[in-house]
Amino acid sequence: METLDNEFAQAVRNVTVSGFKRERAIAAHTEVRALLEVDPELSSWGIDSILIGSYARQTARYPGKDVDVFLRFMNLSVRHDPEKVYNAVQRVLIAEYGLKDRDVDGRVTRQARSLKIDFPDPDDLLSDNSFSIDAVPAVQWGEHWGIPNRDRDLWNSEEKRWIKTNPLKFAEDTNATAVATWSPTVGTTNAYRPVIRLLRQVRHVHFGNERPGGLFIEVAGYYVWKAQLVSGTTWAELLTSTMEQVAKRLEKCTDDGLPDPVLGTTMKPDLDAWQWASAADGLNRLAEQARQALDSERCRAAKMWRDILGSNDRGQVLPLPDGCDANGFPVGSVTAVGAVGSNDPRGFASLPWSTRRHK
Repeated sequence: METLDNEFAQAVRNVTVSGFKRERAIAAHTEVRALLEVDPELSSWGIDSILIGSYARQTARYPGKDVDVFLRFMNLSVRHDPEKVYNAVQRVLIAEYGLKDRDVDGRVTRQARSLKIDFPDPDDLLSDNSFSIDAVPAVQWGEHWGIPNRDRDLWNSEEKRWIKTNPLKFAEDTNATAVATWSPTVGTTNAYRPVIRLLRQVRHVHFGNERPGGLFIEVAGYYVWKAQLVSGTTWAELLTSTMEQVAKRLEKCTDDGLPDPVLGTTMKPDLDAWQWASAADGLNRLAEQARQALDSERCRAAKMWRDILGSNDRGQVLPLPDGCDANGFPVGSVTAVGAVGSNDPRGFASLPWSTRRHK
């Protein structure tokens, strides 16, 4: 079995937010949280911010374009007006960073229920070091939390103006799964989070802007790991097994969708049955190619995995093994005319879903 252990170890590093990008993200969310927490009005409401989302769960894939900050107001509940809460947060952020499209250097964008603050790279606006902070106000809802409804027309409805959620519990459950004694490891490394990052990379490369999105794929991955359906002792084996099991899970979503991992309600936005089926079919095909890679010789296996994992701002996620060219042949062997030395991913796995469905 060819598992490309050294190359996959680098691939894991290549999809992990680290280095200067991570340092900038920490500095930015620390700055935003401190700014909001010293405001007198927000302080009187008991503001207590915490990180949420894939960044907090350590499942974000590089380059990690945004960091979600959950603004918990400990003295407020769903009896309070979301518009008043939202406007107070907005007031503080716009006073500091300016409103995008209104102010010359404005960096705040008003979104349906959150506020996004851009943090561009001061030296290169197009670099992968640019990212944003997404500030989401939240009030207490029993043991859970309420965030503003995306539909602002419903902010006047006492029953519908807040949406129940609990990203903090999902983060706790993610950590429990990652460190459980039964959870697979690679050597001494807990494998769950790195494999989910690789899985999200695969989704990004092959799904693009199509649904289901990254969170949905992560939740499906969480379910199959928690159910102890994933097996293997290497990165290649564990990613292959995860893709196979997630594809099966997506097939089951065609009728009732995907349950929220904490609340049990159907995750939003709703997807059509064909979207679930298309994603399951695409992931199944990739899993089949991954199985073939495990049974292939080294250079061919690397070519297949490079097609599956694609690239990010750091380049090809999986590096070429020594002695192999980008077409899956040992260096010096005869390769396809015009293809020698190319680093562009080729083959079925690199085609978009919509193209592959008609092959």
